[in-house]
Amino acid sequence: MWTRREFLEVLALAGGAFGLSGHAPYRQWVVYRSERLMIVASRREPEAFPLTETLVADLQRAIPAAMATSARAPSTLHISRLIESRQIDVAVLTEAQARDMSLGTGECTEQGAVAIRLLAFLRGGHLLVCNAAFDRDRAYLVLFGLFDEAGSPALSQQYRSLAAVMQGAAALGIPLHVGARELLLEREKAPT
Repeated sequence: MWTRREFLEVLALAGGAFGLSGHAPYRQWVVYRSERLMIVASRREPEAFPLTETLVADLQRAIPAAMATSARAPSTLHISRLIESRQIDVAVLTEAQARDMSLGTGECTEQGAVAIRLLAFLRGGHLLVCNAAFDRDRAYLVLFGLFDEAGSPALSQQYRSLAAVMQGAAALGIPLHVGARELLLEREKAPT
């Protein structure tokens, strides 16, 4: 017969072995995020999350199959880690946060530079950015949903043309995502 202490030790060892055996919920997280478009914002930036919620609502209306959802991360550093590891592909950041992430400066010094691409300029000096490896077709689809007939109220009115977006991206030093470039080019070529 086991003593209570021996039983608890065996239970703790079994729990540790189970945790290390690969039966953690990480696999479900990979499936969950691959099925949904998650857009993350920093808790430290109070105006970013309402923009994220607006983008998600617009995408749910325009492209329900994208299964857009919003998330919050504690800081830009956490977002940087999530984007670099491709746990999350899309984020709403301020221009300063995006620059820090792209250059590995400021709050992101510990992480180092992360390759991000610009998807769109948003209201209030915010940006919609993504991992540099974010799928071209998925990026195009996201922006197509945001630029539908009425256009998302989260999008900046100043940066709606390809020329303006390219100029803004160059000033930031963050390349424009190829899917965003294709969508803006098509919109300019389309008859009005």
